[in-house]
Amino acid sequence: MRRVFHADTAGVTVASNRADVVAGLVGAPLDEELLAVRLLDSVPHPLGDVPLWRGVHAVPPGFQLDTGPDGVSRTRWWSPPEPRLGLEEGAALLRRELDLAVRVRTGAATTVSSDLSGGLDSTAVCAVAAAAGAAPFALTMASRDPGDDDVHWAKLAAAGLKHAEHLVLPVDQVPLFYSGLLEVTGPVDEPTPTILDQPRQLAGHDEMAVRGSELHLTGMGGDHVLWGHPAHVLQRLATEPFGALRHLRAYRAQNRWSLRDALSVIGDRRSYGQWLVASADRLTAPRAAPHSADVLAWDVPPRMPGWATPDAVAAVRRRMRLAAQSAIPLGGTRAQHNELNILHHGTRVTRVLHQVSEQGGLPMASPFFDDHVIEASWSVQPEDRSSPWLYKPLLKAAMRGVVPSEVLKRETKGEASVDAANGLRENRARIAELWHDSRLARLGLVDADRLLATTLQPSSPELRYAGLDSTLACEIWLRTV
Repeated sequence: MRRVFHADTAGVTVASNRADVVAGLVGAPLDEELLAVRLLDSVPHPLGDVPLWRGVHAVPPGFQLDTGPDGVSRTRWWSPPEPRLGLEEGAALLRRELDLAVRVRTGAATTVSSDLSGGLDSTAVCAVAAAAGAAPFALTMASRDPGDDDVHWAKLAAAGLKHAEHLVLPVDQVPLFYSGLLEVTGPVDEPTPTILDQPRQLAGHDEMAVRGSELHLTGMGGDHVLWGHPAHVLQRLATEPFGALRHLRAYRAQNRWSLRDALSVIGDRRSYGQWLVASADRLTAPRAAPHSADVLAWDVPPRMPGWATPDAVAAVRRRMRLAAQSAIPLGGTRAQHNELNILHHGTRVTRVLHQVSEQGGLPMASPFFDDHVIEASWSVQPEDRSSPWLYKPLLKAAMRGVVPSEVLKRETKGEASVDAANGLRENRARIAELWHDSRLARLGLVDADRLLATTLQPSSPELRYAGLDSTLACEIWLRTV
């Protein structure tokens, strides 16, 4: 979450926690090829951590920047721990570190507020803060989806929390997705989909500020930190074949993988660099089905949207092949690489949301992304913290006695698809307006006519699933930098 960026100007090193600040100080130009990379539906390592200005460099997560008379260097200060703990020992450690992470952040604020979505992650953070007497305001957003039971679970949780006043934001005060696209403010230092839904993301924050909140806690990061990657079963095949095969069969059944697809990915022995080159060759191939067996690979192969120009596709292919020449995976196994890659993506997205919230006047904090919380979670053996049959068993064990017991029985998860679909339909005209004067089209990265035609098609699958959010994020970001 605490990134460092740097550049050289006239022999002087300039460093900041924001890439756009460094770029402005040294007059760095935008790198249009790297902007094209951000049109991908998922940006593969290491390209996601590269700033979008020429001459501006990023210190990789887990490293620090050292400066001195001989120039700059990078030193690793953090590495993922060895997973040696069992469930109960790891749960005690996670509870202790999450409590400390919350207290460290709330100690600097007189009054704080917290998300209480009804999901386990925000409920855990809110409950820990309430137990410390630091979260008098708990915020829940109502849902338009009759099948979404988040509010029910949020009310159940709030009833069992001391020192917390529960506020439910009614549906008519919850903006749909894609609302306010033309009013997005900036700047932020990279284009992530977080910036598209500022009104929704910050809904209720004005009310929290009026009530005196100086800091707003979120449960963001829980999905990235607590989820054990399915690829861990590949390493267990050699040491614990029966248990690994049992988990693998369950993942197959849940995600409807064919045996052929699963065996093809499991048997893939390509290095990460080779996988990256092969992915570059298939940027315009059909997308894999949702929840495909590719989750067991180095990553899910990225795809360019159909409206990307041939020049944009060629630029991205060139950048990926160049990166592949020196790219090494983030971890020693596919599972560890994937977990770190997912973590880095989550911190980039959340970090940008924090930038937006600071501009809105109510800073946010996401304790699950604390390095000690990550270490506590990842110190637990993968088979104990993840299971195809159990939902976040480590967090549930850690929160016994803190979160009301009834809430810990929840096995569902709200996912706001109704608001996303309705938002896309109701804001289609506003989205189309962007393409009439598209900054991306001016740079030759997208075909504005194709984008416009696709946007105006009713219920177009290509619009919903083919990288619209990344394209919108790049378009909006260009208008704010």
